[in-house]
Amino acid sequence: MSVSALFLLSSLCLVITAQGQQCSKPVGRQNMQLKDEYINKKTFEDGSTVAFVCDVGYTPVQDSGVIRCNAGIWSPLQLICERSNCGSLGEVPNGQVSYPQGTQFGDKALITCNTGYKLVGKSEITCGTQGWLDRLPTCEVAKCLQPSGIANGMFSPQKEDYTYREVVEYSCNKDYTLNGSKQITCEENNTFKPSPPSCIWVECKDPVIPNAVYIDGSRPPHRHKATVIYNCKHGYKMNGQGTLTCNISSQWYPRIPECISNGNAVVGGSLGGLVSITVMLVQNYWM
Repeated sequence: MSVSALFLLSSLCLVITAQGQQCSKPVGRQNMQLKDEYINKKTFEDGSTVAFVCDVGYTPVQDSGVIRCNAGIWSPLQLICERSNCGSLGEVPNGQVSYPQGTQFGDKALITCNTGYKLVGKSEITCGTQGWLDRLPTCEVAKCLQPSGIANGMFSPQKEDYTYREVVEYSCNKDYTLNGSKQITCEENNTFKPSPPSCIWVECKDPVIPNAVYIDGSRPPHRHKATVIYNCKHGYKMNGQGTLTCNISSQWYPRIPECISNGNAVVGGSLGGLVSITVMLVQNYWM
């Protein structure tokens, strides 16, 4: 073999040996990738190193992620990436914080307020790469504005606003009657319930019951809840109730009764007339 041929053969063997010692692009585990400076390379020289980094939202918990090419083989990759954990978001006075999925990257914290309190801020906060993405909201006590006034009445206490469950009480001027609830309460939706009452004039007229006599009870003017008692005259019986009460509609309740003759009234009157005539005739006879 000539010297030139021998030289070409040895050069070819050196090239093949050098290529055989290169490493192909390494593949990492789940939730990691090569650093940007290595992504576009397909082969790596013997003795070179590359580094893996965790994906966004994941944190290295073991090793640095650096591996070395040794005679065409990469050293073992020890890097382990786990989802970042934001931990507890904290506590909200007069409210609760819950973590339906957990406190790791991408999970959401849900914030709710106790009854009678309203949320000021976001009700959902997401765990990001650097921690929770928003600050905690606050729970403020619900407040109601001053309720409306009523004609011929007033309410107390009188303030600019009222806190949750605070009670306002209404009253009417003299001789007026409260129609509705005396008390209203500030509820969680910033409104008073029930609706404010009204003050109305209530007066029932004297009952007109033929052949009945007044027994007891109020005298005019008959205001709300005033009560009167009637009985029928002798010889009459009552159809209905003899005790009546003036209701909120200025009507007697139950309905005004009737006094119906039981027959004795008519008969008694006729016999009385006959007795009187008989006595007069006897007197005239002896005179």
